Amino acid sequence: MKDSRFTAKNLFKAVIFSAASLITVSCSSIPETLPETPREIVQLAQNASDAGNTRLAKWYYVQLLNRYGDDPAIYIEGNFEIAHLDIKKKNYEEAVPRLNEIIRIYDNVAPGMLPGQYRKLAQKDLEKIPEEKLVKINADLKAREKAAKEAAEKVDLEESAEDDFDSASETDSDSDSDIASDTDYDIDSGFDESEE
Repeated sequence: MKDSRFTAKNLFKAVIFSAASLITVSCSSIPETLPETPREIVQLAQNASDAGNTRLAKWYYVQLLNRYGDDPAIYIEGNFEIAHLDIKKKNYEEAVPRLNEIIRIYDNVAPGMLPGQYRKLAQKDLEKIPEEKLVKINADLKAREKAAKEAAEKVDLEESAEDDFDSASETDSDSDSDIASDTDYDIDSGFDESEE
């Protein structure tokens, strides 16, 4: 006797139903409103992370940065937490730029201006990355930064050349009008009558 529960058609239906349910649940998990304070948003992000919902946790941290990222301490915390989530998932390419930025920020501010723990935590997370992987990621980042800098310089050079051309054109038209006004030319006779 054939067991109809395990046919290919039923299995296919089960897979489709499961995928649709997963998509519905994951899409509906993003809240429509946020709490008013940064601490409440951080707490919700940590709760989501503890529950294993990295996507939701990152979403909360991004919202934190969007709302309160002008505050340097919150900017550091939000970026560290996103990078830390990426380290846990071994998304090193995503984490390294954030961690490097955090360390650069600490290198350029006076001691005590930012929460001290995030510099140390960023360094520890960087140490979790296999060395050869970290070297490759940093080399790629430097190459991208160099290319971006060269592109920006090229744009600046082109804009400067356009400004120089515009200035030269204005100067030429100004000198042409000066020449025309300096000549004693009368339209009717060809010369000003006062000179005759």
